[in-house]
Amino acid sequence: MRIREIALITASALLLTACSDSPSDADIQAALQPKLEGPSCVRAAMFNRFPVTLSDSVMTGTSSANQPAFDALTDAGLLAKSDNTYSLTDNGRAAYVQQESGFCYAQGYEIAKIQNIATNSNPMGAAVDKSWVVTVDIRQKTIADWANTPAIEKLARNPENLSEVPKTYTVVVGRLKGEQTLKLIDPRFSIMRGVGVNQAF
Repeated sequence: MRIREIALITASALLLTACSDSPSDADIQAALQPKLEGPSCVRAAMFNRFPVTLSDSVMTGTSSANQPAFDALTDAGLLAKSDNTYSLTDNGRAAYVQQESGFCYAQGYEIAKIQNIATNSNPMGAAVDKSWVVTVDIRQKTIADWANTPAIEKLARNPENLSEVPKTYTVVVGRLKGEQTLKLIDPRFSIMRGVGVNQAF
């Protein structure tokens, strides 16, 4: 009886140690945060400056074949059209980021739910002390109303990125030897953000 009690206590202690050794939700949030930051934008090289005047000759300006794209942004309230020239509206100026060559509709991603944390049994290299496989739901932060219009969805090459619905990811996080800070050590993990717009020449 005594031996069984000792074995039970030892097993419980080991389980407690394993649980307490697992990274906290806050640790995981901090490890993934750099990958979650950054704007999501509707981008195209032809959006690098405004106003834009469409032309029948690509040698003298942006091709008039791109009119549907600029009209979609006009319908979304971001541009004002005068003849063949498109200028930023007040809403357009608020969303436009020149260094992104586009109109930004959301400011990053966030963790919606951490589903599971499991010890990683695969070797991650000599520098890694311990690692875990984390299953996590990640969603886009609030999307601007103008980006939820049919015109923008039709314009986008990848309209699935215009959604706040969480997506499930599996990532590997770990602690390096001699360090306590949890790090993302999964080079495959990335979030496809923003939408591209095809440009006609």
